[in-house]
Amino acid sequence: MIKTLLLCLSLLCSAALAAPIAVKVQGDFVNLHSGAGRGYPMVQVAIKGESLTLVTRRNDWVQVLFRQQTFWLARADLTQLVTLTGEQFDVSDQRLNEFEQRAFEAGLLFGDFNGSSYYQLSFSYLFSPYFHTELAIGQANGRQADNLSAELSAYLSPMPHWRLSPYFGIGGGVLQTTPRTILVQTPDRNNSLASVELGLRYYMTRNFIARMGYRRSVIITDRNDNEEIDTWKLGFSVFF
Repeated sequence: MIKTLLLCLSLLCSAALAAPIAVKVQGDFVNLHSGAGRGYPMVQVAIKGESLTLVTRRNDWVQVLFRQQTFWLARADLTQLVTLTGEQFDVSDQRLNEFEQRAFEAGLLFGDFNGSSYYQLSFSYLFSPYFHTELAIGQANGRQADNLSAELSAYLSPMPHWRLSPYFGIGGGVLQTTPRTILVQTPDRNNSLASVELGLRYYMTRNFIARMGYRRSVIITDRNDNEEIDTWKLGFSVFF
């Protein structure tokens, strides 16, 4: 089931590469590196008037074809280039702007549910950069019992424009517990949940967001005392 969820998220976040763009150097020169990073040496220089082809982008680096060889150009150096029609490049972080203006998220997280292995599939809708709702389906597998939960939560993000953004929220739902007993047939238990959560989101690149959170839940039972559970989770989301 986990492989199926991963495949679904991969399909959601996959995006076709743009077609290669032919450009020429407008400034005095641009440095070309052997790899996508400052740690790679500068191995070639394209001077004013020479032509290149932009192939693809990796974070803050652009792969280029120059003199029938492949090199890497720093994204900031795009200001030194123009297209063959004379258009200049806007090097603002378009993906970060899309992150701030996103409307939907789908996430897959793994963690610990009171000592049991846990994974969660979630879908979110953002009403604004500060407020969003999330529907989460979680499965916890332990030695004594399996737990299946469904919760609807409301979250606030006080600093949504930060690349590393904290959030907190409250929610509620249902928890179905299936005991793993052999000698005695124990019926499944269905209880209500009330939860609070604290966490962090980190915008990585493209459509990916890393996420980690701590969730404190109260299982409302028909007994005199309610149960409390802790959930730690770590994973990623994709936005679209």
